[in-house]
Amino acid sequence: MPWQVCTSPVDMKTSIAELVCSSHYHAIADDALKDEDNAAWVMELEPEVRAAWIERIRWIRLADRLAESELIEGNSGHFQDFYASWRWLNATGRVQPAGTHRSLFESMHERWFLTPDSTSQLSLAAWDRYLLALDRYTQKDMVFETIEQLEIMMRDLASSFFQVLPFLSSSTWQIVGAFGMVDQFYNILRDLREDAEQGICYLPLELLDRFGVSHAEILELRAQENPGYRPMMEFLIYEYSPMLRRRAYPFILSPDLHPSWQILRDWSLTRYARIEKVIRRCGYDYVRFPQVYWREVQRDLVLLIPSRWEEITTHHRTEKVRILRNRQHKLRKFVGSESEFLNAV
Repeated sequence: MPWQVCTSPVDMKTSIAELVCSSHYHAIADDALKDEDNAAWVMELEPEVRAAWIERIRWIRLADRLAESELIEGNSGHFQDFYASWRWLNATGRVQPAGTHRSLFESMHERWFLTPDSTSQLSLAAWDRYLLALDRYTQKDMVFETIEQLEIMMRDLASSFFQVLPFLSSSTWQIVGAFGMVDQFYNILRDLREDAEQGICYLPLELLDRFGVSHAEILELRAQENPGYRPMMEFLIYEYSPMLRRRAYPFILSPDLHPSWQILRDWSLTRYARIEKVIRRCGYDYVRFPQVYWREVQRDLVLLIPSRWEEITTHHRTEKVRILRNRQHKLRKFVGSESEFLNAV
């Protein structure tokens, strides 16, 4: 059966966010620009390869947004229904006749049960771990006591979903998880303010206590006023991050990656460098960081993939930078005039 990911044809102006439902459901944030930041490169792949990537990213994004929707809306049951449908498929090898998201589960059935390849069982097991981790970690008032607990979370979530992605050999499947942990770590740094505004802080108490920063200060958006905050952020960037990267060297330096994974690796490393650069440019101020960072992303997307962005972007001294079509988009507040952008950076 051919790859099925959307009902409309993919043209040169379609974005990855439009295809993977980045803005669907009531989640913590509209993830459209995040998905462009993470995966705009996917739209430049050959059609068959692109379709495989979009399909898997769509599965992952849908599960994530359903879990966040359930967190925000209380007992909505969206994610639990989805998870139950997966458990049924995994246990019986059949798709529930009246289940929600039936077409998605039919695709999983096709990939992993009817026409499996050499890594199908590995991907299936990783998907099962990913959904279990979403169920476990998407909750209010969650606090990590130790760095070890944080790393377990990053392994359960990010390592697993990286192992769900396509075009992994058995050997690269074994080593890609460490790179997923690096990715999750940088997402935590990037989203520190956004998460805090939702009452979430992934930084463990062990780390906060070491530098004399309180959990409450992070959540109340005043941690940057604490003298210990900047040394903590410098530790994360200059000591902890390099340690995570060293663990991922077998993947980063692997000569056997599929071409699409080589692009993902290079794109991601560029993204991590951008996050670090903007953190330093903002003086480690996580409250100011999003405003500067998302403008930087928008500018870089135009430079990196102009064929997709140039027609919906203006950049004149007297006009606003127009990247986001939806006027209600959460990240529109980060799109200002050119003079504001230049002053911010």
